[in-house]
Order: sequence, then structure tokens, then C-alpha cells
Amino acid sequence: MFIDTHAHIHQHDPNEIPGIVERAVGAGVGAIITAGVTVEDSEKALSVAEKYPQVFAGVGLHPADLAAPLTPDDLAHLSRLALSPRVVVMSEIGIDHQRQSPDKGWQEAAFQEQIEVARQHNLAIVFHIREQGDDYDAHSARDTALSILKETSAGELGGTAHYFQGRWSYASQLIDLGFHISFAKTLTRIPDLEETAIKTPLDRILVETDAYPQPFKKERSKWTEPRDITGVAEKLAALRGTTIHEIQKATTTNALTMLGNRSSIVGAVLESFRSGAQSGEI
Repeated sequence: MFIDTHAHIHQHDPNEIPGIVERAVGAGVGAIITAGVTVEDSEKALSVAEKYPQVFAGVGLHPADLAAPLTPDDLAHLSRLALSPRVVVMSEIGIDHQRQSPDKGWQEAAFQEQIEVARQHNLAIVFHIREQGDDYDAHSARDTALSILKETSAGELGGTAHYFQGRWSYASQLIDLGFHISFAKTLTRIPDLEETAIKTPLDRILVETDAYPQPFKKERSKWTEPRDITGVAEKLAALRGTTIHEIQKATTTNALTMLGNRSSIVGAVLESFRSGAQSGEI
């Protein structure tokens, strides 16, 4: 079974979540990590993870959602949430330099502080890095994130650059620090990503959908869901000259490796699918 390492299915209408999970399982996705973007949203992610066996939570505060610097209460709240065994990563954290993004100083401090919360709980980090257009100057989000990851020795925790859209030159630096590279549907439409997808070592590749409500798409059937992870895997397989089965096997193994001591509960859910398939129950 695939693991969708980054989604936001808890943000959908609660009545839709059972169908989203069912369609995911039908497409071979046995586990979904749904990530919080604020303290309150992280609570919601955990609530959904506690309701559905196939869903696990990431807790964190997205850099674009910072309304003010993180407070000690915010950090303590995230730390309490991280105590739950259903929380398997610190996510979604990072640096965002898009136009009208929150103060860069707040973002940098929040990124560092949340890495320390992750360290307290031995959680892998799933981080967001976004530029303003094709900003490659010396003060880019990429450079800032890389500097923080190095200074905090975050590679010791493990984790991944989620929804990766950068060049191989940047991906290789993250890999050298100990991180994985996560590909989403953008791989199917951005040719510049193909070099990165080909050159990334097989044991560092993850797959995701970043699935969140998409009302800007007129047809509900076209909203991205965890079931769409097969399209990402198919593209990876084609680029790398292998099979979707091998991509599935590798990315699931990689995700469990990344999760470290939080992997056992996820692995148990995947094993239940395997056992059920062998017995004819699935």
C-alpha cells in the first residue's frame, strides 16, 4: 500500500472524509498523514486521525498562517498534541516568501522553535519552502531554510521537503543533510522537476498529494485526493524506467524509515491490509 505522506483531508467537510478515505484505500493508499497548519487546525487533524485508522496527523504551524510570532503557549500546545501516538510528524512547518507572506523574522523563529518541539518528541519534520516566483537571490526561502536546517542539526530527526518543486542542485543539498524529497502531482506537469525525480536516490523518494479542499475547481470529481497518488507514482516509474510496484514498495519503505519510532503504528495498519488481502477479506 502507498503512504500519502502529506495531505490536508481534515479540512474537508466531515461528511466527505469517509468517502475520501474509502477512495484512497481503493486506490492502494493504506495510510494518509493529514497535516495541521495552525494550532487549532492541528487539533482538528489529530481529531480526524483518532477517528480513522488509516489517517495519522502532523502538527505544526504553516509559515503562511503566522498571524504573530509563536508564543510559549502555542509551542506548549503543539508539544501536548505531539504526545499522541496518532501524531507521526511535525508538519506543516517551513519558510514561505510569497508576496504578502508573514514577517520573515517570525517565520524563521517559528521554524526553529518547531524543530525544537520535534526534537523533544523525536519527530521527523515535514517542511514547506516556497519562493516569490523564481527568486534565486541570496536571501531566498531556499537559502534561509537550508541555513536553519543546518544550524539546528534537523537532519538528525529526519524528514522531507514536501511538495518539492526545486532543482536538483537544491534537492541534493537537502539529501546530503539527511532528508527525503517528496513529489506530488506537479511532477506530472513541470518538466524542470524531471531531472530531480530521476537523480534523487530511490531510498530518498516519497509521494504525496497535498490534498486539501479545492472549491476553485468547478467539478468536485477533479479535486485532488489521496487516491491520486497513483498518478505521481506512475510518472516516477516512467521517468526512472521501473514499475509502479517498485515505486510503491520503495516509497512506503522510505516513509516508514522517515517516521522512525512513530512508524510502528503506521506499519501495523499497512500490515492489516496485507493480512486482509491474503485472507480474502479485502
